[in-house]
Amino acid sequence: MKTLLVLSALAILITGCATPAPRPPALTESDILSMIKAGMSDNDILRRIDATRSVFHLSSDDVVRLRQEGVSDRVVNGMLDTYVRAAAERQRRLDMDDADFYDRSGPYPRPWYGWWW
Repeated sequence: MKTLLVLSALAILITGCATPAPRPPALTESDILSMIKAGMSDNDILRRIDATRSVFHLSSDDVVRLRQEGVSDRVVNGMLDTYVRAAAERQRRLDMDDADFYDRSGPYPRPWYGWWW
């Protein structure tokens, strides 16, 4: 009985430790400016953007302001690429949902309703 209690307590502890660490919050433009002012390298900033999976939707005014604040072209381009990658990922997911619905074996896609239809 005592062994069962110890094993169940151990299982609870292991299960609690198996939860993944929460992802850090997404970066903002002001975070990027703070990192630039702190002297972080372009590589470090781009790594942080990727690690947080931040997505920046920059207008032309935002790009001009960032450049005036001293953000390098490499970082600005990396920030612009995040929106393009996020849009491509969203489209890929939508396409996969459509692929599950349509039977693509013939010349024209047709809805696939299963073998009973």
